[in-house]
Amino acid sequence: MAMASKVTDFISCPVCLEHFENPKILDCLHSFCEHCLQEVVDKNFRNLPTFLCPECRAPTRLPAGGVCELKSNFFINRLKATVLSKDTSKEDADVEFEDAKSRALKFSKQSEIDHCTKHLTNGLAWYCEECKDLICTSCKKESHIDHDCSSLDVVTAKVKQEIYGELHQLRVKSEQLYPDLNIEKERWIIKKHEASVASQISDAQNRMQRMVNEWSDGCRNELKAMCASAEKQLTAIEDLRAMGKASMESACRFTERLLSSGSKVEVVRLASQCKTRIGNLLSFDAPLPVLPVLETDLGTMDVAVKSAMSLISDELHKMRRTGGFQVTLDQAEPREWVDAVSTHPNGDIYVRTLSTDVKKGRVITFGSAEEKKGDFKVDGIVGMTTMPDGNIAVTSWTRKAVVIYTPSWQEIRAFGCIKPGDITVNNKGHIIVTCADQMVRVFSQEGVQLLAFPSKSEAEYEYMLHVGTGQHDEIYVSDPNDDCLRAYSPSGKFMYQYGTEGDGDGQFTDIRQVCCLPNGNIAIADRENHRLHLLTAAGQFKRFLLTHENGLSNPAAVTLTADRHLIVGECDGAIKIY
Repeated sequence: MAMASKVTDFISCPVCLEHFENPKILDCLHSFCEHCLQEVVDKNFRNLPTFLCPECRAPTRLPAGGVCELKSNFFINRLKATVLSKDTSKEDADVEFEDAKSRALKFSKQSEIDHCTKHLTNGLAWYCEECKDLICTSCKKESHIDHDCSSLDVVTAKVKQEIYGELHQLRVKSEQLYPDLNIEKERWIIKKHEASVASQISDAQNRMQRMVNEWSDGCRNELKAMCASAEKQLTAIEDLRAMGKASMESACRFTERLLSSGSKVEVVRLASQCKTRIGNLLSFDAPLPVLPVLETDLGTMDVAVKSAMSLISDELHKMRRTGGFQVTLDQAEPREWVDAVSTHPNGDIYVRTLSTDVKKGRVITFGSAEEKKGDFKVDGIVGMTTMPDGNIAVTSWTRKAVVIYTPSWQEIRAFGCIKPGDITVNNKGHIIVTCADQMVRVFSQEGVQLLAFPSKSEAEYEYMLHVGTGQHDEIYVSDPNDDCLRAYSPSGKFMYQYGTEGDGDGQFTDIRQVCCLPNGNIAIADRENHRLHLLTAAGQFKRFLLTHENGLSNPAAVTLTADRHLIVGECDGAIKIY
């Protein structure tokens, strides 16, 4: 049968590969022979309060009495007895799960052995909500008469309904694990960057061969180490994704079989453990890889070599323009200007314009080939971002709302937001909005407010504009009134402030859009100083990525494409790609 699954593996211990003997179930829902677990604990976890599952490495607390006091998996015992009873002379024959399941259910009904430990002839028929225990009718009358008790049928139906709901969420998460992380694409990008930097190093070596031989060899080794580190991270993520998916699939299989084939007592007894395991897996959220920036450290050299190497360093760090286009802006008063740029995973570039007339703002779409694809006017638009599912979230000042659109600008839904400003989305898909009442608000995609900060007593400033998020969901807010960047933790705790008014290092004159780079660094548009700042995630100034000397003029917008090209939008409509 195509829909049937075989149970020979299900009744075999993953450690000894034999049929289970007194199977014990762990917190992760994996089961092993008692004697196999005892060997594992004795060998690797002696005198420790917890031990790791031999299959998925999830921890389980060891009971005071040892392995023998772990919960027994009666469901597997029952299924094993059913399977082996079919034909004891063919123990290795494949058994179809659907057939075995129906016989296991029949076997279960014919051999109800779930009796009260106090009244041995009474079957377990009630569940005491106060004591969290299964009891018989006599126990209910004697020692639980004043307790809230439910029949086994009722509590089984309730528990199944709860677990099925969480099981569905787990199935969905299993299918969507790392949906936006394309391992092969990340490897391709690393290889592409490696080739680009290696070519630059070779060019510099040819110009100054005698002085840079030793340095260039060091650069190549450093480059390979960086790429090897990136490959190691990607491989680790790949392995983690496989392990996470396997654990989820394993938990789903066991829980589904328990719910469909286990007795009522088994379902109730294992309900808490199943829900705990499902809950743990639902919260599984491994971090995305921190890919390196391919830069070189020139090291300590004598004066002559340092001078030569500084020229090469300038070449390696120089941002090379690879494309761009001009947005035609409305020059009629009130004039419009480019305020922000964002990108779509399909390669489209969204240019958002603003004007002193809030009804004049619009979004202009350009394709990956830099051709204009569309022009959409959004009433009162003051911010926009691309959602993880490819839809577009917009803040509207006139509607006082966050509005979700499809990529073709069909409205899907909207929810209210007080005095909305700029908008972004974090790794969890939560929507973050800066508001004109000096608050930052975090919403679920359904519009439920999850967080608002800072408190009124903490807000010592009067203005917030653009917002961005870091690789660990840090929140960065630009403040043109004080010409600074403020950083907050994902929970809204203030971390640091960077910048003052001026034109020196670490100073702004009209700070604008914030862009977080894959390595955790932060790029910030400094409009009136005609430059982009580069900071570390901790708020330390590194250098200027681009300046007026590179042809930059009044940059207001900065973002990244899917293949990590930097896009800078200038107020007059020039869009430059590096």
